[in-house]
Amino acid sequence: MDLDILKRGFKLVEYIYDNADKFPLHRVKEVGNGLSEKHWIGKQWLVDELSPYIFNHNIHVAAGWLGLTSYLLRKEFSNNKIINSDRDVGCKDMGEYLFQGYDIAFEIRDTVIDVPMCNVYINTSIEHINQLSVEHILQSLKPKTIVALQSNNYYKVEDHVNCCKDMQEFKDKTNLSKIYYTGEMPFENHDRYMIIGEV
Repeated sequence: MDLDILKRGFKLVEYIYDNADKFPLHRVKEVGNGLSEKHWIGKQWLVDELSPYIFNHNIHVAAGWLGLTSYLLRKEFSNNKIINSDRDVGCKDMGEYLFQGYDIAFEIRDTVIDVPMCNVYINTSIEHINQLSVEHILQSLKPKTIVALQSNNYYKVEDHVNCCKDMQEFKDKTNLSKIYYTGEMPFENHDRYMIIGEV
């Protein structure tokens, strides 16, 4: 975990509180969740395993929330174009506040409707996207796009509409043409699954 970003997180909480006309107060909880230790661990895991397959690529982090994955990628890759998108308007404002100066482009974008043309597509929130939409995204990406996807078996969250019971189910649901890596990471009350490959 990066102390500078955690300090920015505290400042962001103050900024949200001072601008309650712009930010609903539930955003404070999002900052805490988005910068929690388990998110740092899971997203760093993705960056570590994906790194051998990234060269001079245009990287799109979809449903990127506050931008933590994009930040960790930027620390590893200084020259790649990195776009962090989320359909939630507030995420752009919060991400730009947290990661100002790190050359990350923040976009308001629903990548189910507006699928990006990129070399590398990342989504660590597949459990939040219904299966038909996941299939639409993967089929709409250009051939040989590298993808890094994460999901989990944490069924207790209401917004988790597309969990997987195990890694095999996640592989079956993504149906990639080529697989570079699969793995799972246990947490206290769920397992996180990751797959890296090509569409």
